[in-house]
Amino acid sequence: MDMLAHLSVNNFAIVKSLQVELGAGMTTITGETGAGKSIAIDALSLCLGCRSDAGMVRQGEDKVDIVASFIIENNLSAKRWLEDNELAEGDECILRRIVSKDGRSRGFINGNPVPVSQLKSLGQLLVSIHGQHAHHQLLKKEYQIKLLDDYAGHANLITQSQSRYQKWRQAENTLKQTLQNSEQNQAQKQLLEYQIKELDELSLGEQEFTELELEHKKITNSGEILGLTQEGLNLLSENEQSNALSLLHASINCATQLSELDKELSNVSQMLNDA
Repeated sequence: MDMLAHLSVNNFAIVKSLQVELGAGMTTITGETGAGKSIAIDALSLCLGCRSDAGMVRQGEDKVDIVASFIIENNLSAKRWLEDNELAEGDECILRRIVSKDGRSRGFINGNPVPVSQLKSLGQLLVSIHGQHAHHQLLKKEYQIKLLDDYAGHANLITQSQSRYQKWRQAENTLKQTLQNSEQNQAQKQLLEYQIKELDELSLGEQEFTELELEHKKITNSGEILGLTQEGLNLLSENEQSNALSLLHASINCATQLSELDKELSNVSQMLNDA
């Protein structure tokens, strides 16, 4: 079970030094009003990233120094956060907050200096602090289930269940994708069968098939053929800025490209080459 194991408070408010060792289960702090029960909670809140100010430093001292140690063996969210931020140190997590009398503040996680924002981000995964009348996690169904699982020691069972659930979802998605691909393949098969049937009904001979290919090529490239033809006609018309030989070479080039697109125009290229 994840828990606060130790709290060390030095020079905070009226407290010179406070060391608290906590065990598993519930811990209750009692005392009369004004006895200072809330100081430990306020100190812990500061260590978890709450706002600080110089007034928190005990009079006559230079700085507040608070250390909170947590056992996070079963706190998967906190462990994942530490790993993602390269701050993991096994099943223990140590937070530290120092506030100087000039108001400057520093934070540490497992001995590594970090921004206070990271203390706050991790702290939300470690502790839930609520006031007497505040809405809090104890009213949430999910948190009640978590408390029950923690008390029963079901951490490993939960991990196994989550892993198997993820595998089931992956298998379900794979099956869905396979069925979808099968439907697409079936539709493609039907289209190809229909096209083959149409070709069979045409009963094309080898020569007819070749002629259709040439006709298809001609139609597909009709725009390019028209452009090259117009270019060739322009070259063969009067052009005072070019000599006859250069115009002839350019015309031959156009005719050669035309013959590649339409074999029926190959004689044009031959005629120009013979010129």
